[in-house]
Amino acid sequence: MSAVLRKKLDMASGIPPTLLRVGALWDEVCERTRAWAEGALHGEPSVSVRGRRVVSGEGAGDLIEGPFTFFFTAGASPGICAIAFDTVIATRNAAARLGEEPDSLDEGPALFLKLLAEQSVLTLWQEQAGKLTGHDVRCDYAIQQDPQAAAGAFGPDARYFQLDLAIDFGAVTSTLSYLFELGYILRFAGEYLRNAEQEKIDACRASPKSLSDSVRASAIELEAVLGEMQLTFGECTQLEIGQVLPLPGINPGKLALTAGTLNGNVDIGTGELGVWKKHRALKLHTPVSDSFVLEIMDL
Repeated sequence: MSAVLRKKLDMASGIPPTLLRVGALWDEVCERTRAWAEGALHGEPSVSVRGRRVVSGEGAGDLIEGPFTFFFTAGASPGICAIAFDTVIATRNAAARLGEEPDSLDEGPALFLKLLAEQSVLTLWQEQAGKLTGHDVRCDYAIQQDPQAAAGAFGPDARYFQLDLAIDFGAVTSTLSYLFELGYILRFAGEYLRNAEQEKIDACRASPKSLSDSVRASAIELEAVLGEMQLTFGECTQLEIGQVLPLPGINPGKLALTAGTLNGNVDIGTGELGVWKKHRALKLHTPVSDSFVLEIMDL
């Protein structure tokens, strides 16, 4: 799915604009999750955002009833209300703790796998919740079995922000979900944006070269485009899981690398699709466009 289509669908899903603007925050959540998964689940997985949505207490029913959902008390964790994942993650965690191969635990009872996962989930929660509160979180009794112990108690009037992450182990991709209390994460995201804006202002006041340095240090979105197709918005709303959209005439050895700017996407080079250390990668065929470099150098 293209970044443009993802943004359109997110905006149509009722997600507050503030939560759509803090892409860097979700990148940080992904990175902390990846570091945790590397240690707790073994291997070198990659982590990315799979989905985001706002749900009510009743709308979170599927996640609440999942076999590997862990709830956190409102007092210890006012922001993160629950963490949930699938059987693959639970099995890999148990195998790592017991020094076994994951295949040997495929038939393991769900309760057994969940008990073995509690300490790992507590470690993950401490890493993530510590960033939301601004201080170290140490509470061995934060995890609860009762969803009503969490902020909002998952009542009919409670609202939550669900962040689904894809953890790619190469042969299989699993899902890990965070459920945040909506009001809390909105306040945190707003503060996050204000701090980022203040950092830019402070950087611009630092020296005569501050504008150039700030631009050079700023992040931009890069996209590797294999091919494009035109769909109406109505056609997009009818897309289904598993549906195949043919892209005739596509050459995997020729991708266009584009950079997102205020004036739209700019082509800055070409390359081919490949793999580097088990990760999908782009190998450049050409240097970055001279015109793009000169435009930055002129700042």
